Amino acid sequence: MKLIKPPKLKLGDTIGLISPSAPLAGLVPHRTKRAIKMLNNMGFKVKIGKNALNITGYTAGSPKERAEDINLFFKDKEVKAIICFIGGNHSNQVLKYLDFNLIKKNPKIFVGYSDATVLHFAFYTQANLITFYGPAALTQFAENPRILPYTEEYFKKALMEDKPIGVIKPSSCWTYEILDWFKKEDLRRPRKMKKNKGWQWLKQGKVEGPILGGCITSMMHLRGTKYWPDFTNKILFWEIPESDNDFTRGERIENIDSYLTDLELSGIFKKVKGMIIGRFFGYSDKEKKEAIRLVKIRTTGYKFPILANVDIGHTDPILTIPLGVKAVIDCSKNLFEIVEKGTH
Repeated sequence: MKLIKPPKLKLGDTIGLISPSAPLAGLVPHRTKRAIKMLNNMGFKVKIGKNALNITGYTAGSPKERAEDINLFFKDKEVKAIICFIGGNHSNQVLKYLDFNLIKKNPKIFVGYSDATVLHFAFYTQANLITFYGPAALTQFAENPRILPYTEEYFKKALMEDKPIGVIKPSSCWTYEILDWFKKEDLRRPRKMKKNKGWQWLKQGKVEGPILGGCITSMMHLRGTKYWPDFTNKILFWEIPESDNDFTRGERIENIDSYLTDLELSGIFKKVKGMIIGRFFGYSDKEKKEAIRLVKIRTTGYKFPILANVDIGHTDPILTIPLGVKAVIDCSKNLFEIVEKGTH
């Protein structure tokens, strides 16, 4: 499958903002305003999807309405990139309403993480489009007092330069602190940051291959469907979201254990060349050790290298990863490198 690279993003370009799942953009307008202001300050124009501020229970409109915003922005010649306001758990509902022929004929940058994994996989399998696992408007671009420098740096490297991202460095500091948006706690102060101890190699080795992955819980929505990618010779990355029963904590470890078992039963571990794991969100040190122990157990007998504690996903700052481009991981050099451009 030959992948389509979208045109790179330039200063002055218009970015379209959508809500493919949760209705937070309508529920927390101060975050929406901050995100738009930040993107304007970075040199971009902004368009908001006509349904993106809808509030219908736990979604931002009907599946058709949410899909309509995506189709319209791919059709809109002025819009050069599409960024999700936030994730959720219901992007899978829009898939049957997406016009993949339209998307294929009008390739452009698509960015999001968490539940946007569903859309990334769909664009990859149905439109052969390279998309970008990276920051969302409400979470990263509305950060107080501004987008974190590491997040901004790799967003620009992935989307705006005429060369591959290159060697990726660990962030100097990080956070998973939650300040309640509904109580506007996020306006009172910046979040507290912790010193980053760096990456952790769970298994040794060196591999090169296309990088592909996302949020492990969202990936599971598509297992067994036509939207599930072929992971043969890929470097699989995955990360965890918030827990359903406590949004300040990470997905329960017993669920992660189950998902890893699902991946093995699907034959994924026989196909992949390597694995990268995003920093565990909302886990205590004890929980991190248990999660790593389970990863090692579930991958027993498989030879691929595993790199963990990478700045991908639900902790901040985060990387922007072009999906489907060649990457290298090499434990002997403590190396993670993106060696192919995601845009043209």
